[in-house]
Amino acid sequence: MRVAVLDLGTNVFNLLLCLFEKDGSRALCEFKQAARLGAGGLSDGYISEKAFGTAADALSAIMARIRECGGADQVLAYATSAVRDARNGSDFTACMKEKFGIEINVISGGQEAGFIFRGIMESLPEEMKRAGNILMLDIGGGSNEFVISDGRKILWKRSFPIGMARMREMFNYTDPLPENIAVSFTEYCNGQLEPLWREVEKYSPVLFVGSSGSFDTFRDLLYFNLSPEQPYKILEKEKMEALHQTLLASNSQQRLSMPGMSPIRVDYIVLASVFTKLVLDRVKPDIVCQSSYSLKEGAMAICYDRWRETGKIDGKI
Repeated sequence: MRVAVLDLGTNVFNLLLCLFEKDGSRALCEFKQAARLGAGGLSDGYISEKAFGTAADALSAIMARIRECGGADQVLAYATSAVRDARNGSDFTACMKEKFGIEINVISGGQEAGFIFRGIMESLPEEMKRAGNILMLDIGGGSNEFVISDGRKILWKRSFPIGMARMREMFNYTDPLPENIAVSFTEYCNGQLEPLWREVEKYSPVLFVGSSGSFDTFRDLLYFNLSPEQPYKILEKEKMEALHQTLLASNSQQRLSMPGMSPIRVDYIVLASVFTKLVLDRVKPDIVCQSSYSLKEGAMAICYDRWRETGKIDGKI
């Protein structure tokens, strides 16, 4: 059984294609394509006509890649913040179904956090899961998901609609990021995250894990040409701080020239770094870690478990 999972995010559409066998699941292909669902603005609550076009182009590229990799028996597509929050989200899913024959599942923030949790858990070694309570963060374009876990189960989870594309639109600025904008952005996010700070005080996480997206870029910038075979990497705090200062002082052209910089992330990585610093300064974890796994890996793992149990493909969480 060949299964494709599509993570249809606000900025980027991601593909993971796997082969399901009784003795395990094997990745056949991974691919990402800029979709820019936020093109034309997110603040008015609509997916723009321009974004319909860029998203259709991204899905077309993904479907072509699936065919190049031998096809899929089942395609499971999950749409997140940009679609679930848009007043014309149902028009978008209907349009993509007509064009590509894909049934898009629009998932809640809680479901998204659940998939992210499972994906991160698939990437971490057992000794890290036993280190103590874990705070997990996935920085998205439309929303940011937080999960607190004891290394076995979810203790708390929440999605906050303060993703970097939304924040870039709200705090409109020119590069480099002005200091007053960085301060205003930090203060705004600090207030929005009050529910998180209460849970952090309650559970005292010692391990912080940032998943996929921006954290993949942090890892690539810090450890350029690092082998991708290990799905996690401990990030040295001193190097993270030095990278943060470099990003703060940079403009987009300078960032594009940095070894390891993803062109897809270049417009949002500075705000993502400021946001990450806010969280790390408040939480003060003993260990900071990057996980290459997130929503698509979590959804695939859950789907595989159910296929092993029932012989059927079920993408629900």
